[in-house]
Amino acid sequence: MLLAFLLLALSPEARAAQSTVLRLGTPSLSAQPGQSVTLAMRFNAVPLAEDYAVFVHFIDQNGVHRSELNADHLPPVGTSKWSGSVAYNRTVSIPASLPLGTYTIRVGLYQNHSPWNRVPLTMGTGVTVDDQLRYAVGTLTVGQQPSTTQVLQLGNPSLSAQPGQNVTLAMRFNAVPMAADYYVFVHFVDQNGVQHSTLNADHLPPVATSVWSGAIAYNVSKTLPSSLAAGTYTIRVGLYPMASPNDRVPLTPGSGVTADGELRYIVGTLTVTGSSQNSGGPLGQDANAYQLTFSDEFDSGFSTSKWNDHIWYKSSDPVINYKVSNGSLKIWPAAGFVDRTIDTDGKFSQTYGYFEMQAKLPIGRGVWPAFWLYAHPGDDRPEIDIMEAYPGGGPDSGWGDGNLHPTNFGLTLHKANADYTYHEKPYSTTLRNFSPYQNGIDLSAGFHTYAVKWEPSGITFYFDGQQLGPKYWDTAGYYNRPMYVLLDLWFGSASGSPDSSTPTGEGNSYEINYVRVWQFK
Repeated sequence: MLLAFLLLALSPEARAAQSTVLRLGTPSLSAQPGQSVTLAMRFNAVPLAEDYAVFVHFIDQNGVHRSELNADHLPPVGTSKWSGSVAYNRTVSIPASLPLGTYTIRVGLYQNHSPWNRVPLTMGTGVTVDDQLRYAVGTLTVGQQPSTTQVLQLGNPSLSAQPGQNVTLAMRFNAVPMAADYYVFVHFVDQNGVQHSTLNADHLPPVATSVWSGAIAYNVSKTLPSSLAAGTYTIRVGLYPMASPNDRVPLTPGSGVTADGELRYIVGTLTVTGSSQNSGGPLGQDANAYQLTFSDEFDSGFSTSKWNDHIWYKSSDPVINYKVSNGSLKIWPAAGFVDRTIDTDGKFSQTYGYFEMQAKLPIGRGVWPAFWLYAHPGDDRPEIDIMEAYPGGGPDSGWGDGNLHPTNFGLTLHKANADYTYHEKPYSTTLRNFSPYQNGIDLSAGFHTYAVKWEPSGITFYFDGQQLGPKYWDTAGYYNRPMYVLLDLWFGSASGSPDSSTPTGEGNSYEINYVRVWQFK
């Protein structure tokens, strides 16, 4: 299990003579003069002859290039080394004097020493090119600042989950300062118009409404009750003063948003797909395509017929820092231990299939939870890291927040030999590289589902039933061998040195609700 920092997803489909430019992750942007917009840049890359710069041009309705909006930059991975799926964000400030209207966003590559020597690229779906080798990847609509705060659709307006799982709402407002600091309410309303109070997610926004202004975007996480009925729920939001919750505040509905008669604004839907019990298939997949081959719901103690409590090259750690209770496996940081690995080595392994875990992660300096697949046949060390989190570095590390809660995790493929004198990472990325998680999400606040679909042709990762990034195409068949499951908690190393600030004991567990494995029918 190795730390992955590079945003790099190698795909044989991208192995062409030219890199491919893709549409922005959010191709239709809107903002007001004086605000900022974030461009989700995306390329399918192959190593190029040198390290080129990326240009970003904004072209108005008359075909005029607005040079005051240029956002030229060097990508985070030099183009002489980039490969596979390259995705990153670029923030641009909109001048207050910029005329209103819609601008075409055109990007491309050029030589630093000769800016007019632009580089030919292959065009992804929906991308067009002009006669200056500038590739249109999206639009920016600059509009008038509203006089009333505008409520926008969720960044992820069509959500789906199962009872007991978490959903993340990507809240969005086009804000103007208001008369007071209001609360935001979030209601879930079923097909019969009934509001389910157990689903309410009222909160204070991260910027007080008396001073908020411009584009406000943040995430709210909600755990669905295990008894929640299947069906589709509309998600309705709005504002109210704490002293008088029934006095709701009128807002302006954005595109796609509708208001009901109670000053609640419909910003998205949640489809609850039914029970999360193992009688069904993987989350978000067609159950008819799968057959369950391994499952532990952790309802009846720790099963030594399924699990070992240490990795093969070590003996069992005498410090007992794990147990099964109340329907989950808990592994916690404890003084005097370095790592605890719960694995199925020698008891269950499988080639190909869908591997899924639902878990809540621990917090603090030094904690390093992981969910991975591994094999050690002879000199080979194939490894599929489905989840690794390193919150101990805090917000500056990109992995945690100021309270050392995990807000990001890594997904990595490894190829190596026994002593790691040879080591390659053909795919490596993190959750923050995908919408709507660019600002992170507290993975210790509730349970989430981490999964991988491993096919003969390649490997695809999933989070809460949603695909993360493109498929890695394993054309060489390196991973086509049985691999076993590992649940791992290290205390130290890649997540910093443990200290007295880290909560130890069962209350700060890496808590796993279930592990399930299916094979393809």
